[in-house]
Amino acid sequence: MNFNDVETARIAYAKKIKKAIVISSTVFILAVVIAVASEGGGALFASIFFGFFFACIIYIVCCFIFNKERMAYRNAYKKYFVEQNLRRIFTDISYSHDSGVSRALLDSTGMINTGDVFSSNDYTTGKYKDVDFLQSDVTIQVEQTDSDGDTTYQTIFKGRWMTFEFPKKFAYRIEVVQKWFPAKRVPKTGTNGKKFEKVEVESPTFHKKFKIYADDGFETFYVLDPALIDHIESLSSNYTGKLLLCFVDNKLHVGLHDNKDAFEPPSALKKIDENAEFEKISKDIKMITDFVDYLKLDNKIFGNN
Repeated sequence: MNFNDVETARIAYAKKIKKAIVISSTVFILAVVIAVASEGGGALFASIFFGFFFACIIYIVCCFIFNKERMAYRNAYKKYFVEQNLRRIFTDISYSHDSGVSRALLDSTGMINTGDVFSSNDYTTGKYKDVDFLQSDVTIQVEQTDSDGDTTYQTIFKGRWMTFEFPKKFAYRIEVVQKWFPAKRVPKTGTNGKKFEKVEVESPTFHKKFKIYADDGFETFYVLDPALIDHIESLSSNYTGKLLLCFVDNKLHVGLHDNKDAFEPPSALKKIDENAEFEKISKDIKMITDFVDYLKLDNKIFGNN
């Protein structure tokens, strides 16, 4: 796979999109002209509305018909830009843009609401500085019913889920959650049935942004030492989203709710700037390395010693 292959796939899909635009625009114009001619100028607003409605339906149908070209462009882009970049930075890499992290893994933390509708893609596993990780894009929605009985879906998490695995198993469960993280869930009980409690650390600035919960406050200070607290606070300043960190068993789970979908191709209607696109993907990948580097996850505190 090379850049020319990506451009060939993009151009093929762009032609289909333009065809869909021409067809739907023609439908819209004809609908307005026919309606105005038959009913007069007073029906112009209704004519525009219904013309636009049918044009949208036609456009959606065309896009569905042209899904083969869309997938070919997406596959070529991810294989060239994403997978190539991943292999350049990480070892033992495995990447599947169509697969995602399981709901069961997030449920296993007990610290996030996995909602009614769960979807995930861009499943990646690998190793960085001898730290095993997985990451995936995740979207979680909850079903809501209003007073009229109408059902809507509210997104409570959209962003990145990452899991870092260590040789050492944490004795207790710890949750660090940024305020206003919409999908948070504080377990009632944790390890050995112990009650989860709110834990305070000696950092007023940290508690302005985060809350800490654990089933053993004393053990918490062995993991969340002052240096790590500072690193979490510094790291959170790099991102516009809200963070959730869960120390469970021998894993650190990280959720970043930033309403973004990483590793996605740009519009097919515009020629790709190869260098700019590599830079964009590098920034998406840097999020993984940032957590290892800032939190010093390769430090001996997370190892066997």
